[in-house]
Amino acid sequence: MKDQFLTLPNLLTLTRLALVPVFLLLSLKRQALGALLVFTAAGLTDFLDGITARLFHLRSRIGTLLDPLADKVLMSTAFLVLTFQDRNSPSSIPLWLTASVLGRDFLIASGAWVIYHWRGYKSFFPSLLGKINTVFQVMTIFLVLLGNFVRTNDWAKGVFLSNLASPPILWAFFLLTLASTVLSGLHYTLRGVTLFFSSRSG
Repeated sequence: MKDQFLTLPNLLTLTRLALVPVFLLLSLKRQALGALLVFTAAGLTDFLDGITARLFHLRSRIGTLLDPLADKVLMSTAFLVLTFQDRNSPSSIPLWLTASVLGRDFLIASGAWVIYHWRGYKSFFPSLLGKINTVFQVMTIFLVLLGNFVRTNDWAKGVFLSNLASPPILWAFFLLTLASTVLSGLHYTLRGVTLFFSSRSG
């Protein structure tokens, strides 16, 4: 693993971070299409930075810290703004779902900090359940943004995308996201307890 900072994956990650305030501003201004496109572009940088890091052997220490940080900043911002946005917006994320997602992340981050400082364990890898939860979170945000766009543009209401962002599908993803959030949170908690009592400094 390299120490360089200005690698292509890290530049893509920095681009994702730079898109967060743009996404926030567009969302607050109720620019539905702009917010949807910016979030999609940010998600694409997440996909590309991982691909380029693996294909071109450009993994770096700073990248292993910066990438998940950028992901959490983007996702947390999206969940919050889509929960507390103007109630006249056609689609929004329920408060209970946002609270569960952010609460899980806070518990995981707190547990990792404790394990690192008390046991010296430095490597934390996402589990399969964690990756599944991330997929559901991304799809939930995407569908809410899509719903806001479709329902505020008459020309878009007749296309198939309007069915994709229909309330029944949205609520199915809300519940799937909640279930995967709880299950992955329990799994990470079990993993954290195991690491705390078994890992050694180093």
